[in-house]
Amino acid sequence: MSIPHHYIVVDDDSLNNLVCKHVILRFDKEAQIMLFADSELALKFLAEQFIHQTENGGSILFLDINMPIINGWEFLKAFEGLEEKIHKQIRIYLLSSSIDPSDIEKAHENPFVKGYYPKPLSVQTLDAIRNETMS
Repeated sequence: MSIPHHYIVVDDDSLNNLVCKHVILRFDKEAQIMLFADSELALKFLAEQFIHQTENGGSILFLDINMPIINGWEFLKAFEGLEEKIHKQIRIYLLSSSIDPSDIEKAHENPFVKGYYPKPLSVQTLDAIRNETMS
């Protein structure tokens, strides 16, 4: 599988979104990045945009857990309700400041979550994702 150049960041913290954008662009100069501070808008975007695409694993989504209105866990539940075609195109990684062992365990048990990483996003995290993707 090739390394994706499409990234989606879903986090209500606009400063964290800017940090993610900066780090991703340092890592991948060709990156196409979508930032969402509103998880409902992100879900709507996924449902509308990815239904017409076909590239398996073509996008990486970084998801925060602690957000208002729809938190990360509720986002994942809503994501589960999207079409399988959409599931296949997106690899979700939780990016959180939570060190709660139950959050980490819950993440590992969710079939849509490919990994759990601490905030802030770093080039080392992106390297780890790239290495896992290529193996």
